[in-house]
Amino acid sequence: MSHPKDAVETQRLFFALWPDPVLQERLAQAAAALLPNDIGRRVRENNLHCTLVFLGAVSAAQRLCLEDAAALVRAGPFTLTLDRLGYFRRPQVAWLGCTTVPAALQSLVTGLRYGVATCGFTPEQRPYEVHLTVARKVRRDPGRMPLLPIGWPVQQFALVESISEPDGMNYRPLRYWDL
Repeated sequence: MSHPKDAVETQRLFFALWPDPVLQERLAQAAAALLPNDIGRRVRENNLHCTLVFLGAVSAAQRLCLEDAAALVRAGPFTLTLDRLGYFRRPQVAWLGCTTVPAALQSLVTGLRYGVATCGFTPEQRPYEVHLTVARKVRRDPGRMPLLPIGWPVQQFALVESISEPDGMNYRPLRYWDL
């Protein structure tokens, strides 16, 4: 029988693009304009982000490896143009995405996937699809409504911790890397 003192302390982590508070507010307003109040549960404004690579439970030693790997990723800054509302049926989420994926973003994701693999994680095999989740528990497809394009100048990415709290999930950027 294992004892709690034998358990390895872990954090739930992921790499993400993290908008500044002004952009988070703008994204929340766009989502509110597109989605009726009765559709799903909105993601809190201060939690809005764009996941690059999900990691899950990470030990302190693994985190050090991941941070070293992230520092080696080479991708330039880019502008992400969020111009469409999308829906994933199985996880029941509505999201904002982009019609055109910048090559630098694809390079960033490819570099991060390679880095996490060198640290012993199995990276996602599916092609990367840009999505910034704006609502969860959306039981039906809200449809394709026009979205005034929102330009997001991206100059860094973050390692983010997912913390389960009584009022729901909270996300906290732990460290940033410049592009």
